[in-house]
Amino acid sequence: MLLAIDAGNTNVVLGIFEEDECLATMRIATRRDATADEISLVVGHLARRIEGGAARITRTVVCSVVPSLTRSFEAFAREELGHEPLIVNGQCDLGVPVRLDDPREIGADRIVNALAAKHAFGTPVVVVDLGTATTFDCVDASGAYIGGIIVPGVETSAEELFRRAARLTKVDLTFPPVVIGRNTRDSLRSGILRGTVGMIDALVAQIWEEIGKKGTAVATGGLAPLIGPHCRSIDQVDVNLTLQGLLLVDRIGRKKA
Repeated sequence: MLLAIDAGNTNVVLGIFEEDECLATMRIATRRDATADEISLVVGHLARRIEGGAARITRTVVCSVVPSLTRSFEAFAREELGHEPLIVNGQCDLGVPVRLDDPREIGADRIVNALAAKHAFGTPVVVVDLGTATTFDCVDASGAYIGGIIVPGVETSAEELFRRAARLTKVDLTFPPVVIGRNTRDSLRSGILRGTVGMIDALVAQIWEEIGKKGTAVATGGLAPLIGPHCRSIDQVDVNLTLQGLLLVDRIGRKKA
């Protein structure tokens, strides 16, 4: 069995796969100082959902943008699971050519998302990942990763607004019934959420224009189910896209081995 781990700045998503089937998933808040022992407790809790538990996990693939957590996941896999984990980075040969000025700059999660989207939806394809940052990852018609866009995330921007504006209080992120808010809370919700929708639609349209051909735009990340359905430009919503990409990484690694 495969343990796939996607460690982002806000959340860590874990999944256990048998062949192509995802048997169990878990999303937890990111703790940069989590130890290998604490990770063992989390994985043990997740593994209780499958017959045989953690003893059946024979492979681990990690995609992490948090270096301290990467080290803890490596230690956990070696000490508790008894195998060397595969750590994904921009230099891994995953069949997606990276056409950046410096390929070392690409985050592991972004290349994994590009791999998963290319496999699932063909090319060209754009992945909009709604996490700590809102990122746009672009794969052209030839299947190459050609770059993207990074925007402050929905919650990141909102938290900064609430911190700086003394008279604005935090609101729940739910869409108001109308665009024009008739109170401060609905005005904030409309601006934060509908503003994000407008931004996504505008940028995706410009991306297709620059690529020269329209393909599929897929939304992923924790806020994708909330925001994706409101975007005219988003064709698919898949919160487990990165885990599916890690499954493909494992498959590629085993073929090479």
